[in-house]
Amino acid sequence: MSLFNIGLVLLSSFLHSFWNILTQTSKNSQYFSAVKGVWVMVMALMAYYYFGMPPLSSEIIFWGILSGVLHGVYILCLSRAYATADISYVYPIARSAPVFVPVFAWLLLDERLSISTFLAIGFILIAIYILHFEGKLIRGFKNLIAAMGHQDLRWAFYTLAMVVSYSLVDKKGMDSFLRHLPDQPFANGATFFFIEAVIGFTLCNIYIFTKHPAKYILQTWRAEWHKALLAGVATLGSYGLICVVLQFEALSAIISLRQVSVLMVVYWGCWKLKEPFGSQRLLAGGLILIGIFLIGSNSH
Repeated sequence: MSLFNIGLVLLSSFLHSFWNILTQTSKNSQYFSAVKGVWVMVMALMAYYYFGMPPLSSEIIFWGILSGVLHGVYILCLSRAYATADISYVYPIARSAPVFVPVFAWLLLDERLSISTFLAIGFILIAIYILHFEGKLIRGFKNLIAAMGHQDLRWAFYTLAMVVSYSLVDKKGMDSFLRHLPDQPFANGATFFFIEAVIGFTLCNIYIFTKHPAKYILQTWRAEWHKALLAGVATLGSYGLICVVLQFEALSAIISLRQVSVLMVVYWGCWKLKEPFGSQRLLAGGLILIGIFLIGSNSH
């Protein structure tokens, strides 16, 4: 991966951490996500009004719509997963995409990764598990194995399936964009993001307003609309940049490198709560840095 694209993914990870922190500190994260989605839709309309819509092929439209539906289903599955099972099971399952994406990218996208990239993916994934299970990797893997037979955790695995699915679809969509409009990668990334986000957040809002009283949702919206606007801008920057890099780099490396956002959120929590970073957190940070170096060693 080129050093420039590594920088874009790391910036994306920072923005991803930022909007996650805003969401986590909201009075109601589900309602907050809904109003954030409304702001994203407003930004999409403004972009269309001022810049117009580039000519899109039927292939791009197909992948964009499919991506939007998958992102919408992903949001619903994740909500159900957190409602039916403990986060200590759900979170690492949903974060296990770097294990499966290389397999499906090899089968469906004909990706061929170097040994150093495979090692990088392994280091970064181990770092995420160290962070989540406080260094108890064996317990963590036992939890995941036990989870496969746990009926209540089916939504966590559905969430994982959605992450893998929309990642593959987005890669196909951005490959199509690059072939169709090769001279405007950043505009391509923003356009594709707006297509899938408008569809995904529309499904999300329909679900939330169906399941929750409107007056409570609107109370959160009135209190946190400005904070949600910041989160919406960060979300555009976060996934829009990923869509830019998807046009040029292997999906497996991108998905793995993007997990740096987890480390950023954990370190922010340490700073906010004034907790020591601890040997396990420092080890996880070191492993992620090694992973970044290995991915960057293939820069061209």
